Amino acid sequence: ALDLLDMNIEEYVQVAGLPVGHMQFIEIAREIDKTGLKILVFDEPTAVLAESEAANLLKAMKKLAKKGIGILFISHRLDEIIDVADKVTVLRDGEHVATKHVKDTNKYEIAQLMVGRSITIDREQGTNKNIVDEIILDIKNLHVAMPGERVKGVDLKVKKGEIVGIGGLAGQGKLGIANGIMGIFPAKGEVEFKGKSSALNDPKSAIKSGLSFVSEDRKGVGLLLDESIESNIAFSAMQINNEFLVNVGPVKLMDSKKVRGHANKMIKELDIRCTSSMQRVGSLSGGNQQKVCVARALTLTPELLLVSEPTRGIDIGAKKLVLDLLKQLNNEGMTIIMTSSELAELRSICDRILIICEGKVEGQLPPDAPDAEFGLMMSGSGNGNSEGREA
Repeated sequence: ALDLLDMNIEEYVQVAGLPVGHMQFIEIAREIDKTGLKILVFDEPTAVLAESEAANLLKAMKKLAKKGIGILFISHRLDEIIDVADKVTVLRDGEHVATKHVKDTNKYEIAQLMVGRSITIDREQGTNKNIVDEIILDIKNLHVAMPGERVKGVDLKVKKGEIVGIGGLAGQGKLGIANGIMGIFPAKGEVEFKGKSSALNDPKSAIKSGLSFVSEDRKGVGLLLDESIESNIAFSAMQINNEFLVNVGPVKLMDSKKVRGHANKMIKELDIRCTSSMQRVGSLSGGNQQKVCVARALTLTPELLLVSEPTRGIDIGAKKLVLDLLKQLNNEGMTIIMTSSELAELRSICDRILIICEGKVEGQLPPDAPDAEFGLMMSGSGNGNSEGREA
């Protein structure tokens, strides 16, 4: 089954500790390995996969369809729908909107049906006027022992006011950079933030210094699934910065009114679909859980925000909302490092994009560079720019 998916994963490797994308492939392989299969439902199977992995999965789906297995493919990625589906049905807010033959429609019409309005994620013209010469983050020889995403000596300088994109194929180390800086996985090297040495392997110290992180693994790292939305949004700020707390004698208690007011504000701004701020986060859809992760990070009012796969599992309308929010935060002075498998999204908002290959910076490109240059660099065949392996 793994061979059908074109995945180079050894059968004896433990699942625990593998990247989320690899876990997804193993889960899919388990299902297609069953005998007597008539219909197979794929619910957002590519949401956690890099572009190359998603392409392998789509090939496998086509092979299964040729064998007579019916495929119900649920996805927000419209290019994939156009590529593999025979018919497409659009649902919005739980109601049927339209069913069309794929040959009679296109991704722009489907996007409009999905959100009830015309949506595009395109890059705005012009340069970022907020960038200054001050180096806010200086990383030297960073190594991170993140299973499946090891970093093997990354050098990176980030200017204040930049949006820096980090891309690359799955398993090449792009996710390890932010996880190492924030102390989620063991790291070594030198990191300077605002001119001061930043301690590695110490998440609390990183947050206190003005860094904040939206993890790619929202269920494992980003959220308290059994707690309410409002508790999740305020938790880190309460724990690290003593916000949303009131003194009652010698004891500090949560200021429920203040927490609820702030949570309702974030729910409105990020369009989190919920019954109330008291709803349990584990009962939300994946996209809305991701928005709660963003709200939690923003509540810390960071100077530098690291976001990994911020739009994973979110529909195209919500993707634009999140990307617009990141641009708005940047316009207000926040520096952002965005790691994503979605090259189009990196190109839409980033000032420059680093490509990680085999745990190192293969090079960097401007967002308007040709697709071929990005592809060559991701495969390790690109020459990069004049800065080579330093960025």
